[in-house]
Amino acid sequence: MSDLRAKDCLCVRYTRVDAFQRYRDIAGDGTDSAKVFAVFSEDGVFMGLVEERQAALFPGRIFADLLIRRQPAPLPPDADLETILQRLGEERVDSLPVIDEDGRFIGAVSMLSVFTTLGMREQALREEREKLITQLQCELENRQVAASVFDATSEGIMVTDTNNHILLVNRAFTRTTGFSEQEAIGKTPELLKSGRHGHEFYQAMRRALEEKGAWEGEIWNRRKSGDIYPEWLHINVIPDESGKVRYYAGVFSDITQHQELRAKLLHLAYYDVLTDLPNRQLFMDRLEQAIAHARRSGSEFSLLFIDLDRFKDINDTLGHRFGDQILVHAAKRLKNVVRESDTVARLGGDEFTVLLPDTSRPEDIAETAEKILAALSAPLALEGKTLFIAASIGVSRYPGDGADGESLLMNADAAMYRAKESGRGVFHFYSAAMNSQLNRRLEISNALHHALAADQLWLAWQPQVSLPDGRIIGAEVLARWEDPGGTPIPPSVFIPIAEETGLIGAIGEWAIRSLCRHGMELTCHACSNFRLAVNFSPLQVKPSMHQAILDILAESSFDPRRLEVELTETALSTGRDGMLKFLMTLGEAGVEVSVDDFGTGCSNLANLKLLPVHKLKIDQSFVCDLATDPNDRQIAAAVISMAHALGLKVIAEGVETAEQAAILTELGCDMAQGYYFSRPVPFDTLKQLLNDNGVLPSDTPTGRAARLA
Repeated sequence: MSDLRAKDCLCVRYTRVDAFQRYRDIAGDGTDSAKVFAVFSEDGVFMGLVEERQAALFPGRIFADLLIRRQPAPLPPDADLETILQRLGEERVDSLPVIDEDGRFIGAVSMLSVFTTLGMREQALREEREKLITQLQCELENRQVAASVFDATSEGIMVTDTNNHILLVNRAFTRTTGFSEQEAIGKTPELLKSGRHGHEFYQAMRRALEEKGAWEGEIWNRRKSGDIYPEWLHINVIPDESGKVRYYAGVFSDITQHQELRAKLLHLAYYDVLTDLPNRQLFMDRLEQAIAHARRSGSEFSLLFIDLDRFKDINDTLGHRFGDQILVHAAKRLKNVVRESDTVARLGGDEFTVLLPDTSRPEDIAETAEKILAALSAPLALEGKTLFIAASIGVSRYPGDGADGESLLMNADAAMYRAKESGRGVFHFYSAAMNSQLNRRLEISNALHHALAADQLWLAWQPQVSLPDGRIIGAEVLARWEDPGGTPIPPSVFIPIAEETGLIGAIGEWAIRSLCRHGMELTCHACSNFRLAVNFSPLQVKPSMHQAILDILAESSFDPRRLEVELTETALSTGRDGMLKFLMTLGEAGVEVSVDDFGTGCSNLANLKLLPVHKLKIDQSFVCDLATDPNDRQIAAAVISMAHALGLKVIAEGVETAEQAAILTELGCDMAQGYYFSRPVPFDTLKQLLNDNGVLPSDTPTGRAARLA
């Protein structure tokens, strides 16, 4: 408290009064009672102090009269505490005035004001001390937390001085490097040097620390065991108050696992997840490398494009799990057949490619392709099932079939499609003529999209005749299409393209709608069992398709019992997913099912018993030689007899002569269709035939054909 001065202890309870004022005039003004009165003359000159008790004894006297004759000497503002107390004692007064060097009154001090000030100062010191103690406690706690975090963090920490000597390390440092705290303290970071980085690397690090105050990057260090490992290191400069370097703090993490993860991510980016073969991206990269090598060396190489035949049917009938297993086995078989230097890749779906470097002789390429086809076609046992898969292969060669990767891949793909058109299960070399065919297919595909949207397709109607009496009892509807120039495009051309592009479903729904709309006009012309038949591709058989057909029938009010759906024997025998539900639902609604091309597929009589089949259709391949081939005649007789035994009707297609019609009638065939009776005709022609009683005279086939045309 030795620094306490008079100006610090001024009394707060004093009142300034004029010399001629009286106590009684100010005693009842409602203000707090003053302990002392400072008396001033009319000119504002300080005259002295009057104690309150003295003024209260003589309330009627003016303050000038109450001043004692000898006023105590005033105190200067800087009088210390000892002087104040000594003067109060010597003067035997309660208060002393405080006057500055210019003679101006600045206040009064008293024993009470001194002790009050001392008490306030003590309270302030106590509060400051308590605050300091609290701050120290917080700082201590923060230091303890920082120390705990420092020691518990998963990143290694190393602090060095300006001479690069290690001052401090944490547990993660010890755990990562293998060096204990005692082994590291006092050493330099060269303790961890791996030797992988040159002088320039460390120079760049030092330059960054000097210029930016920090460095960050990947560095390879060595553990105590001698193992070299990668770490991600942050180094920061810690300056002192003047801004000079005081410490260097390095924080690092072992990224060995990150490197492994990065390798896995790279593998996922460039390899197929299912088969572990190179994917399209990696294959195209290797293809470009092969082109660059062949261009430099003047060598040649070949590209094989492999597509599994009817793989979609396997997926649809057995499920994608089976399909995935087949792809895995196909990939293994491909790798086992080719050389170590060859690249086998999966582009996606059931498409594979093989890159054969340094192959110029066609016979060598053909030998490899034959090996691949043989390996893929070997029986495959999966979950108690024996499966047979096949593939079609297209071959393109560098540089003859393309100077860049995209051209080579596109041309190999075109050759693969030619192989499929040639009967599947074969390989085909690319030729320039394939491009025009491929472009034609693309043109047809685009035009078919437009034609369907613009309602440019139309239905042709081929009458189906009852053989015993020649009466028209039904008709098969067939999709027809002409290009903008009026040239007919055969169904054999555009239907496969529609199946490949996914348009077959839309075409099927269009055909059903058109059939129902026109069929309603025939109600008054035909007998009660007159039916309209429509072909269905296996690709149209989807879980929701049966409901779409029933909705169309309901919207058009067409009687379902007059609709007949034709499916090939092969389609029925595949057991396609949803086929049974599709047929059963339609059968329950009254729609009949006809087995088309019967005898050409894998006949399965059990299917005929289980499925709601009403009619068998003898394929025209057995009809065309009925008059000359006894075997065909026996097959037709057997089919008719078997069908009747099962309660099924039989219709023969492709009947072109009176002799064929007569033989079929003799064998007991129920119905027939073909050019002998009528070509497929426009709807108006069919209506005219039905208006003429719907009977085709059997004795004048030539005239009948002319009439129908």
